[in-house]
Amino acid sequence: MNIDKQKIEKKNRDLEICRNARTLLSKFPKKDLLIYPTPVHRLKNLERTVKHIPIWIKRDDMTGIGIGGNKIRNLEYLLGDAVEKKCDTVICSGRNQSNLVSLTAAAARIAGLECVSVHNEEKPKKLIGNMLLNHIFGSNTIFIGEVDENERNKKVEEISQNIKESGKSPYIIYNGSSTPLGILGYVEAAIELYEQILENDINIRHVFIPAGNGGVAGGFIFGTGLIGVPFHVHVISVENTENVLHKILTDFYNELNHLIRKENQHDIEEIMTIYEKYMGEGWGISTKEADAMIFEFAQLEGLLVEKVYTSKTLVGMVDILKNNSIPENEGVCFIHTGGMGALFAQY
Repeated sequence: MNIDKQKIEKKNRDLEICRNARTLLSKFPKKDLLIYPTPVHRLKNLERTVKHIPIWIKRDDMTGIGIGGNKIRNLEYLLGDAVEKKCDTVICSGRNQSNLVSLTAAAARIAGLECVSVHNEEKPKKLIGNMLLNHIFGSNTIFIGEVDENERNKKVEEISQNIKESGKSPYIIYNGSSTPLGILGYVEAAIELYEQILENDINIRHVFIPAGNGGVAGGFIFGTGLIGVPFHVHVISVENTENVLHKILTDFYNELNHLIRKENQHDIEEIMTIYEKYMGEGWGISTKEADAMIFEFAQLEGLLVEKVYTSKTLVGMVDILKNNSIPENEGVCFIHTGGMGALFAQY
């Protein structure tokens, strides 16, 4: 058998694996929100600067609703579940510049749902960034002051009960949409990326992705295992130590096994590597390297990243490439998760 024929047969087998993985996801209700697939393209100026070829970017900042971003993938499954359960109001919560809250407000309009957003901060004197977007999308915004996440969750439950008593049917989005059902969106993202690699003969062997509460990375890691581990997932922590994040991701992995009812054939250690050295002092606190990367990346590639997730992930990827930790002939891909609404409130 000649090499070309072997290559075609392998491609067809791998595409069939992707189709089978999508079939597993098809049993879950889903609200179509995303413009599929999000683009993948080269970062040629960054390649010259870092001296590694090829470097790709997957544009999950271009998901098509509101200002775009990764949470749209989660919301497809969560709002699909809300509509299936005949809910009429979705409740989300977060800090004032929460990307989830802004995108939920936008996506709820597409799904025909009312949106209530609960913020554990004081009401700002001026609407900027995501707060302005929430206002434009017509979200019913409630400010509960500076309380911790547990207190915020209690308030959300109280608001949900009040909505029920008024005769409506609320649906709460928990944990920043990082629930086993929500992160099916990033199981699907891993499948989608591999389909793009196969269909366009793209060299990507390594993927760099951020991890805060672990939802995006957890879904993507599980999806990567589901399709046979065609690339290695490098997880850049922006919030938790390696040990804490490892437990979070392992728990998501096991929960997805239970939810999908198909045992993933690959051990999580085979799929991922976690890096804690780029997180600085934690979530929402930038580092000098991440601050600099916002300007460097914009002036190299004409693309924007923000302080919390994406700039730290880029810093990690660039540092790892500069230290020659990845062979030169193995392509890498940066998953751009968006967050642009928050950027306009970060300066």
